Amino acid sequence: MQDSDPNAQLIDAFVVPTDTGSAVLIDADYERLDAVAGPFQIALYSRLPISMGELAVIRSRVEADLFAHAVRTATEGRRWLLALLVGLLELGVVGVLLAYLFLNREPVHAVVAWAAPLGFLPGVLQAWRAVARRRAGARARATLEVGELLATTAVGRDGESLARLRDLWRFVDRPNEPRDLMRLERAARIRVRWPAAARFYRALATAPDAARAPGRRAWLRARTRRRGAAPQPLTYLETRSQ
Repeated sequence: MQDSDPNAQLIDAFVVPTDTGSAVLIDADYERLDAVAGPFQIALYSRLPISMGELAVIRSRVEADLFAHAVRTATEGRRWLLALLVGLLELGVVGVLLAYLFLNREPVHAVVAWAAPLGFLPGVLQAWRAVARRRAGARARATLEVGELLATTAVGRDGESLARLRDLWRFVDRPNEPRDLMRLERAARIRVRWPAAARFYRALATAPDAARAPGRRAWLRARTRRRGAAPQPLTYLETRSQ
């Protein structure tokens, strides 16, 4: 590993403790990465050295998820102007209809007045989503066209990130401290104030046992975040002792 490239956008990776050893936690929001601004590079935070093979596996996983996310997001917001015009047209139709019902009031019109907005609501929401997601779609398309993940892995040097990781390991290294996933989740959420790690431990604790088969490189893909939800990390489980 080496120092980060000054022109690179960093994707933070953390080696965090688990109940069976340690795990690699990728804490990044891929939607905010813009390939036009420069290449991407993994910044690894770990208290012990990582082998070249493990670095290669981490890089391949990050690269696969980075471009898979770009493929899923590339179509979003592509025709946002058309969607906006359609949404405005539907709003205009609803406005004219409600005005007509108001001017020609009849008892039955009360039902239509409530039902009409609900009927046009999906189109309006789709238009709003297309406009709101236009930048995310543009960045995803740029990733597919010119995106590059550097082959070299940088040493993570952000002070706040290092402090959070060290606090989490100090909690595990305390005498007679059991490595329980829910205790780790509570420590990450309350003691370390690291929401990404807390979500990771909770997802890991609720994962099927079959997905957590032991092995030096047994990886578990956690659920990726839902579109439009709060940013969540991509995580992979590596069961090993550390």
